[in-house]
Amino acid sequence: MHWMRKTAIAGLAGVFAAALGLASAPAQAQTPITFSLDFRALGRHAAWFVALDKGYYKQAGLDVSIIAGQGTAQAIQAIEAGTAQIAFSDVAGVVAARANGGSTAKMVSVIYQKAPYAIFSLRDGANVRSADQLAGLEIGSGAGSFTQKVIEAFMAQKGITTPAKFTNVDPSARVGMLAAKKIPAVETFVMTRPGVAKAVGSSNARTYLLANDGLVLYSNGIVVREDLIKSKPDVVKAFIAASLKGWKDTIAKPEEAADIVVKLNKGLEKDVVLEEIQIVGELVKTEVTEKKGLGAIDADAMASSVSLILQTLPGAKLTASDVYDSSLLPAAPVLP
Repeated sequence: MHWMRKTAIAGLAGVFAAALGLASAPAQAQTPITFSLDFRALGRHAAWFVALDKGYYKQAGLDVSIIAGQGTAQAIQAIEAGTAQIAFSDVAGVVAARANGGSTAKMVSVIYQKAPYAIFSLRDGANVRSADQLAGLEIGSGAGSFTQKVIEAFMAQKGITTPAKFTNVDPSARVGMLAAKKIPAVETFVMTRPGVAKAVGSSNARTYLLANDGLVLYSNGIVVREDLIKSKPDVVKAFIAASLKGWKDTIAKPEEAADIVVKLNKGLEKDVVLEEIQIVGELVKTEVTEKKGLGAIDADAMASSVSLILQTLPGAKLTASDVYDSSLLPAAPVLP
């Protein structure tokens, strides 16, 4: 009799649940998505793991797997080869891939509103604080470095006619040479600032971020192929919206985001992760995104970005409209 009473109670519970609209329904189908980073997982990638850990992708109907990349060009190759459907790459990579033919990659959301290209020097040395100091300056760089080309184009825009002198230095040796005062300045991404400060002393490290002195150049964002935009626009929209929620949370609660990154990526140190989160936050949260939302794409800024990149690719014929599609951004902006 006891089991009969339990069955009856369960039946009544089911009736009441149905009446309240709480009856169980089939689980929402999850669309599998492989997302390629531009590098191995680091603090700068926190937002994607926040969105994953907090269930934002799952809530959007997506089963997202995050894989490591080996550079922005390789991330684009991953979506072209079908290894991934969505990638974190940069506008320069998209322009180059399309200029070389065969690629249909497009930027659908710009995450780094400011480009991360920086020049590091010593306060008791070159102490680079303005563009005019780049004239004749020896800068540790790499053969064929895109950053070198950006610096040259930036100097031309500033009307600086005396070129900088670029010396080929292996990336792993640049900071050491700067610390030893064997070279007055080096170029690298601003995310390496903690390492530079540790090597030369935080009080002696000078960071010159080109984007803070007038460089208009979009950098990393969400990249997909045109066929995915056309065949599954709702999937792309869902991924963008969920990702931007992850970025919003990361900027608002960097400590929490760092904990998530360390939890999901063994071997990373929380203090290093946290520093990177704070640095990329300066690239992501700008006056534009505070008004138009995270991931926003301004047509004029994109046109300027593509124009500058094309200066480094003689003979390439592309327009900004070939490179991006802003129609998939959330209708209600995700404000930081």
